[in-house]
Amino acid sequence: MRFAISNNTRLDANPGASGKCPACGAEMVARCGSRRVWHWSHRGTNHCDHWWEQETEWHRNWKGRFPKSWTEVAQHAPSGERHIADVKTTSGHVVEFQRSHIDDAERSARERFYEQLISVVDGLRLKRDRKF
Repeated sequence: MRFAISNNTRLDANPGASGKCPACGAEMVARCGSRRVWHWSHRGTNHCDHWWEQETEWHRNWKGRFPKSWTEVAQHAPSGERHIADVKTTSGHVVEFQRSHIDDAERSARERFYEQLISVVDGLRLKRDRKF
């Protein structure tokens, strides 16, 4: 994740920072090494959003085209289910960026959860994908 919550403010990961997950409130760890883009992660291997997957540069670049206040927005259903939208606009539209394969059942679940979902899919992620 790019942001954690610290003092009721969305905070980018930086060395020595502390913050909480915007979805579940768990303590986050700022990962600020030299090999990957700086980010936040849950302690250990736990993730509160089972749709979570590692973010690629492609994914991060797309999210960076939107206002920070629209990115990584936690959404909770009355059932208790929660997910973190890549982008959620002020009108309630959710934009999800998808680079890896997801099966039809998960795609359908995302469409039900985010009622106004727009999916942006990387159609050129594999070497054999056609380039125009």
